[in-house]
Amino acid sequence: MEVLNQQKIERLSGEIGQENVPVLLDIFLGELNTYLESLNSSQTLDKGQYLKEISHALKSSAASFGADKLCAYAAEVDAAAKAGQSQIEATYAASMIELLETTKMRYQQLIV
Repeated sequence: MEVLNQQKIERLSGEIGQENVPVLLDIFLGELNTYLESLNSSQTLDKGQYLKEISHALKSSAASFGADKLCAYAAEVDAAAKAGQSQIEATYAASMIELLETTKMRYQQLIV
């Protein structure tokens, strides 16, 4: 599964106009940055709860922007959280951070 689904980006471009895509991608990148900063921060007390919250939000936003790999992982984390799996942070945090960073770098290449 690819980090970036180029066909979805092209479809989005056709729907909203190519000139609007960089603006929306910038908003998406800002969202990814916020999630990364919070997950990496020692100030975030309950990272497991935060992972639950962002995974639910990421399912939708990542799907909209063609971030298929991130969407699939967010769905996996969300399903585990809904199933009552304990140790969400220990199981998923490091991989989520890595995938957020990879996705961020790939999408930054689109707007450069």
